[in-house]
Amino acid sequence: MQETINGILSIAVVLGACIFFHELGHFALAKLIGMKVEEFALGFGWRLWGFRRGETVYRINAVPLGGYVRITGMEPGAERQERGFHSFPRWMGTGVLAAGSVMNVVLAALAFIAIGVVAGIPVFPSDEVNIAKVIPDSPAEAAGLRRGDQVLAMDGMRHSLMIADVGRGGLAQRAGLQRYDRVTRAGGEPVDTPPELLAAMIQARDAGRDSLPIEVTHYNENGDRIGEEDLTLPVPQGLPERATPGQAGPELESRLDLALAPLSQDTALAHITERPGERIALKVRRGDQRLQLGVVPRRERARIPEEDEEGRLDIVVREVGRVGVVLSPEMRSIPVTDAIGYGVLASIGAVHVVTKGLVEMMTGRMAPQASGPVGIAAVTAQRAQIGWTAVASILGIISANLAIINLFPIPPFDGFRIVLLAIEAIIGRRVNERIEIGVTVAGVAIILGFFVVITYIDIVNIVQMQAP
Repeated sequence: MQETINGILSIAVVLGACIFFHELGHFALAKLIGMKVEEFALGFGWRLWGFRRGETVYRINAVPLGGYVRITGMEPGAERQERGFHSFPRWMGTGVLAAGSVMNVVLAALAFIAIGVVAGIPVFPSDEVNIAKVIPDSPAEAAGLRRGDQVLAMDGMRHSLMIADVGRGGLAQRAGLQRYDRVTRAGGEPVDTPPELLAAMIQARDAGRDSLPIEVTHYNENGDRIGEEDLTLPVPQGLPERATPGQAGPELESRLDLALAPLSQDTALAHITERPGERIALKVRRGDQRLQLGVVPRRERARIPEEDEEGRLDIVVREVGRVGVVLSPEMRSIPVTDAIGYGVLASIGAVHVVTKGLVEMMTGRMAPQASGPVGIAAVTAQRAQIGWTAVASILGIISANLAIINLFPIPPFDGFRIVLLAIEAIIGRRVNERIEIGVTVAGVAIILGFFVVITYIDIVNIVQMQAP
């Protein structure tokens, strides 16, 4: 019951905050400039509650799928009116339209700032995998795992693919590997754990190749991602025919003359994900104790990023392993001033990731992906099971998405009206009323059709595939 209540509250908080901040951006700047704002509304349809203050009506409507700010003279073909939208310079109108997206970025920053204040920030590189929460009635609870346990090894695996140090003159240095690099691909395939990288090297050797193409992501000492690079890694002599997960890390360190960082959160999750129904041996630290436990990941359906046959990144639904824990790296507390900087940079990073993803979808490097309100609500409810910091994280990501999407030059998005203002500035007059209405109606019809399709896909994913 409590989980249901938390899920409903989290959905209301995420969707409500994103809509409110977006409309608040339009409203606040319009008021500041001096435009006459007739109505500020959250939701569409019939009014549930509202009041008038001054010249503006404030209301909450029944359909919580958006909101609007009604400014005098903004409708297509409306005459120029005193303090109306079109009585102000077009650059001011553009600012009012863009202010919604700006406020969504501000909301994302506030969400990440809250995470920094409450939970702190990850230590880099982290040498801890801590259990922050155990989900009730989960395989983890049945195995005896507790909140506060530190996972030291999984099936004997103690390392990640983050490079802690590189020996001078060794194969790793000659290949161009550096401290704080993380190997992400080997032989054209993604790798998440040392056993996967070692397996790719053994496969290259068995195929008669003396080198292996790899892709690495570079990080600086603060944990900031600073770039990616394709490298060629020599295949060393003396590789074993096969190795257990626990042997893979030491084998790589010995053969390549490098030091791998300890087991990480991402490596642990990848190891669990790929082993539904298989027993995983865990070595756990609990206070001064060292415990040997075993857990069998539950088989679940989930949406996982994978490459399709054309080499595009796609999101597929497949069976994965889940044990019912929330893993956390080592965290450190930071003052509020540092949390503000962290939140601002994180929000900018989220906008960058969203923009990059959209560009890759438009250029064909990533398969088209979208989620409607139903899918967003389902993901938000899932995050509520993890905790409110996870809800704040998804709030920041969704708000960054909305900031970019609302600038699309398609009605009814704000970007469409911005394009109209640009056209009007070029031609020196208002766009023909019939043309504006026709394009707006056509655009809204397309968006509504797209919305129906996305909603149907979200429902199918949830009902049939148990994966939002």
